[in-house]
Amino acid sequence: MMQSPEKRIAIGKNRDGRLEAFYIKPDGVLRHNWQNRPNSIWKGEVSLGVSARQVAVGANADGRLEIFYLTPDGEVCHDWQLEPGGDWNGKESLGADGRALDVSSNADGRLELFWVGRDGALWHDWQLEPNGDWNGKEKLGESASDVAVGANADGRLEVFYLGADGALWHDWQLEPNGDWHGPESLGGKGTQVAVGANADGRLEVFWIDRESGRVHHDWQTEPNGDWFGAEALDARAVRIAAAQNHNGRLELFYVDPDGHIRNTWQVEPNGDWGTDGESLAEKATDLGVGMNADGRLEIFYFGPGDEIWHNWQPAPGRGPWSSIVHYEGGRPS
Repeated sequence: MMQSPEKRIAIGKNRDGRLEAFYIKPDGVLRHNWQNRPNSIWKGEVSLGVSARQVAVGANADGRLEIFYLTPDGEVCHDWQLEPGGDWNGKESLGADGRALDVSSNADGRLELFWVGRDGALWHDWQLEPNGDWNGKEKLGESASDVAVGANADGRLEVFYLGADGALWHDWQLEPNGDWHGPESLGGKGTQVAVGANADGRLEVFWIDRESGRVHHDWQTEPNGDWFGAEALDARAVRIAAAQNHNGRLELFYVDPDGHIRNTWQVEPNGDWGTDGESLAEKATDLGVGMNADGRLEIFYFGPGDEIWHNWQPAPGRGPWSSIVHYEGGRPS
């Protein structure tokens, strides 16, 4: 059975624009750290008082962040801010077990969680109303090893997942906030999947090819529409993360087989892809990416010493990236 990616880092944005990072260190404790002000220095890491092995984060309709995580024995749990930017409620179980997870928001603001169950099936659960209670788990697919979810231009969620054999599948809502179509193959086999949205709303999916380690991608030919077909990018990776720049250009960040974080990006919004960029970091494992309030992308990763490090664009959509820094306490060092 394929191992799911680590997903030990998740980046959220508070209602006031402050980034907040959630991460699991080698001791298994789930911690978080947040900017003092939008685009500013960081508060310093604080434990959330639980042990975990994977984490994802979403934003409620009222702006309160909500995290979802797997405990060491695979229990699916969540925790949420009591008010936007505020204190946290504490651990609560969602009554399920899993091995990989991702979360997104419906068109009406209700969070929806997707995870690979301990039984290897794809499951989901959703809020009954924005900011509210949860429905309870429901099966979406029979075989899965990794999952990523995006939102179409019309608000319909679309989920992408790898089967136990690595095959890439997708499923989508028939209407915003509605029922699901059923699984359909996209071709190819992978070890990790990620998804981004183009400036014009077309979804684009990325995966690491199971045989070659090269990153492949596929994209909708029009917003909410059909898919073009798989194409390889000039990149080999063991971890991937996708983000949209302030001007709409997609950018892919990846850890290469030598542990370097590299990036590649669209030359123009909705357009072709350039060649590999410079190395943004070394000795990296898992990674995550967020966007500052002023539009600058910022990456977070486990680097030397398996500590959490970060790096950011000097201006929205521009390089070269800043010097690599590691924070302990309030101010980067």
